[in-house]
Amino acid sequence: MISFSTIDGTPVYYWRANRGNTTPRTWYCTQAFYDRLVLWIRDLRGLSSGYGSVTYLVSAGFYVNKAGQHGAGTAMDLDHVRWSSGNTCSPLDRAHASGTQSVRRRYIAVDAVCRRRFRYVLDGWYNAEHADHIHADFGGLPTVCQKGSASDCKFVQSMCNNFTGSGLAVDGAWGPLTQSAFDTAKSRLGVTGDPHTSSGVWTSMMSTVAQRGFANQAF
Repeated sequence: MISFSTIDGTPVYYWRANRGNTTPRTWYCTQAFYDRLVLWIRDLRGLSSGYGSVTYLVSAGFYVNKAGQHGAGTAMDLDHVRWSSGNTCSPLDRAHASGTQSVRRRYIAVDAVCRRRFRYVLDGWYNAEHADHIHADFGGLPTVCQKGSASDCKFVQSMCNNFTGSGLAVDGAWGPLTQSAFDTAKSRLGVTGDPHTSSGVWTSMMSTVAQRGFANQAF
């Protein structure tokens, strides 16, 4: 394990006990996972550059003494992102369920950036346990869109609902309506290739989704 308080220079704080606490905190993860976090935050900076710099992140944890990816030091729980422009994305405040479309789209944008670099991303649509944070971990790389994955399917259904007005049930079942909505989204985004088998196609699509989400633009 290595210790860190910043990811590529961006501070990572902890708010669970005291909202707004910006006291530096020491976190732990493996070197390989930290290297992936650096790639992730560089993606986030680039894709959200219209908001200015990423001022700080808030997390609920990386290495945690329990079973699974957290116990292996290969997971992140993301609570909040703040940019120098004053814009924020706050999974802690359940941004995925906001009544404001632009807030939901920004959440999906951050979610999509996570899906570029991490295989399993569990968000507010996935289940109630993740309503207040986005979980991202190292398991099962490389990243592709798996129809049989409830996480991937619910993300796609929520993405289509928020960017193309698909009106899908967010139930994690990849049926003909989800397939049709996904095909429409791919067409409108100019995606060629198969995001279910090609990591390059899927991660490129997630970049485009993130750009649209940060810009609050429909597909």
